[in-house]
Amino acid sequence: MILSNSFEEALKALEKASLKKTKGREALLKVLVNQHGPFSVDELHHFVKKQKVDLVTVYRCLTAFETIGLVRRCDFGDGIARYEIQLNSGHHHHHVICRICRRSENMDDCEVTQLEKTIEKKGYSKISHNLEFFGICTDCGHSERSKPLL
Repeated sequence: MILSNSFEEALKALEKASLKKTKGREALLKVLVNQHGPFSVDELHHFVKKQKVDLVTVYRCLTAFETIGLVRRCDFGDGIARYEIQLNSGHHHHHVICRICRRSENMDDCEVTQLEKTIEKKGYSKISHNLEFFGICTDCGHSERSKPLL
């Protein structure tokens, strides 16, 4: 089920940036709006290839979306770029990533926004930040404890 308000907001962002609503862009936006990301390019291609959206189109769309601020690139420290929708609804979050299985979870609280306000007072503008946390999830932690020590 498409979250219609979010999808419509994404389409309006395309229009505002003078980007056409193509079949590929719409298919990719539906995935980004409806699924919990962030997703790698290969994962996104897997979701949209049934609509005959090729890998090159996925790359081009993501580049365009990132340029206009519609998606955010996430770096989990493994050399794989991941993307998630970034709408103007004001929702900002970070991730905690398992070092073993690479599962990620959203961290909805952001205490860094207060620091951004302090930086604005110093005269800076268009401030952004990127912060990810890394650890071992409970599932992987249990399996780590069950391994015999050598």
